[in-house]
Amino acid sequence: MKIIDFERKGNVVRFYLGEDNLENWYGDDWNDAPYEHNAGKVYDEYISGVKDIAFPFDNLVLEPQDDWHNEGNSAWCKDDMRNRSVPCIIVVPKEKVHEWQDNFNFYVGMDGIQKYYFGDKMEP
Repeated sequence: MKIIDFERKGNVVRFYLGEDNLENWYGDDWNDAPYEHNAGKVYDEYISGVKDIAFPFDNLVLEPQDDWHNEGNSAWCKDDMRNRSVPCIIVVPKEKVHEWQDNFNFYVGMDGIQKYYFGDKMEP
């Protein structure tokens, strides 16, 4: 199975999973940016499973909307995530976290962080 969408609550992420052979999946307004104000969840017909992951409390879990330099609006739509232009979730380990920095764009290019992309393989 592979990641086809996500929801985040703090350091807990629910990944929605689709079959490996699924080529085109989407939800309402996936072509509109910013995704966090426009896009709906992937349509249920594409979901074959879910996986909830609770990341360690001291790690920093971010998504593209966590960009405070753009007046609270990301530059991304869910189609960008499906096209793998941007990860949907990044996880910054405790030792790389800067207490004064919680911006997705600051961390996304760093080595040593976990990046989750739509299309990545994951078991339910």
